[in-house]
Amino acid sequence: MVTTAFLSIVGRKGSGKSDVLSELISHLSAKGFRVGVLKRLTREDVEIDEPGTDTYQYRTGGAETVVLAGKKRLALFSNLHEEIPLKNLFQFFEGFDLVFLEGYVQNEFPKIEIHKKELGELLLTEQVKNVIAICSDGEKRAGVPHFLLNELNQLASLIEQQILKTEDFSSAY
Repeated sequence: MVTTAFLSIVGRKGSGKSDVLSELISHLSAKGFRVGVLKRLTREDVEIDEPGTDTYQYRTGGAETVVLAGKKRLALFSNLHEEIPLKNLFQFFEGFDLVFLEGYVQNEFPKIEIHKKELGELLLTEQVKNVIAICSDGEKRAGVPHFLLNELNQLASLIEQQILKTEDFSSAY
């Protein structure tokens, strides 16, 4: 049985989640950790496959699922009748040390909230559960470790110590 740690990155649109996440991925993968990302697609009108490609033509022509497989890449395009439960997607990350979840706010996994003060209040104040740290451009808050947006090395160290080096936040599948 493989144990993988899952950590949600949450925040309002425009808060800098992607920038912070990219930096954390670079830092942790450079230390030898296998890191993955599971990003929730919230807008149904976003086209992931490009018009004009074979895979797009097959899918729009009626194929319900198209898999593009090569020596170094795999892509799955599938039209869904309903959203797949989060835990069912974990099969794609077997053997990983850490999987970041982006866009999955309501889950049981620990969360780091990314925040810019210009966007209003923290989500933390709106009953988001299990926030273990905040990364923002605002004043530090008591009760939860708080990192500035330029302190990502320290945030990565917290992830390493609290998430990757303990079994508390891991999930066996």
